[in-house]
Amino acid sequence: MIKLKDLLLELDGTVWIDDQSYPAHTKSALDWIRMGDHIPLTPKIVQSVLGKKIPVKSFHITSPDSLQRMKGVIGKKKSISTFTKTHEEEKTSKGRGIQTGTGGIIFYVEGNLLSQRSMDFDTVPDKQGRRWVESHYLFGDRQTWKIIQKKAKLDFTSIQNKMSDIEKGYHDLWVNAEDIDYEEYKALVKKEQGPLIAKMIKQYIDMANKAIKGYKTQLMKNLIYPKKIPGPWWNEILVYDTKIIDVFILDRLVKTEYEKNMITRKMKDIGVPESKWTIGKPAQYRKWFQKRDGEIERRMK
Repeated sequence: MIKLKDLLLELDGTVWIDDQSYPAHTKSALDWIRMGDHIPLTPKIVQSVLGKKIPVKSFHITSPDSLQRMKGVIGKKKSISTFTKTHEEEKTSKGRGIQTGTGGIIFYVEGNLLSQRSMDFDTVPDKQGRRWVESHYLFGDRQTWKIIQKKAKLDFTSIQNKMSDIEKGYHDLWVNAEDIDYEEYKALVKKEQGPLIAKMIKQYIDMANKAIKGYKTQLMKNLIYPKKIPGPWWNEILVYDTKIIDVFILDRLVKTEYEKNMITRKMKDIGVPESKWTIGKPAQYRKWFQKRDGEIERRMK
């Protein structure tokens, strides 16, 4: 069961601080809870249901500007989105990224399986590293999670009303008084809302973890060993405890000595020596990819 004290420790930034080092699509846990149709997946809960770790090897594409994010996931419980299959017409077969469109840097990694689907299922991390998945991918329908939430009878409305009252009270104080500035107003709201937000997150995640444990069959069928579906897209495999085996870099990224030195410094910072690099063109990347059991589906004639 998730501990309240852990949530309070990691709460900083949930409401007010937008850390630009995170991907642009990252949302806070509170954002996902307010949406109400997503389930958080963590290595701890998935491993507890499976009773084991499932090792996998796969590929992750990033760009020079996003290299530093790899340092935050290598060997950590935070998951990254990877793939092993693509289509010859998809950008992933050309070495371009999904979230980082420029791409050009392809990591071949090994890690433990968190979940997977035969096509991209739009999983998104929060700022603590949990992966949020639309509930129907786990349960196989769009009603089960709604029913579970209804039965749980969690009174999130009153919690959010209290949060609104807190925000309004300090906002009015800031507007009407000269002895409180904007930054102090924000800090006071954040401090007083903190325990309420932590309580809300704890209740939601405890409810989700209980549901994941109760629906092991659906978890295995839909997110661990899903049916393979052919099609013009890429699969998505979430892995954690990630280790880098080697890396392919498209030659367009290292045309100058300056560009190469910049990537060298960043690679060294995340523990990837130049001896693990392969530099080449997109056609060479595809051969490298397939040599490591990556699949590229061809257009049907």
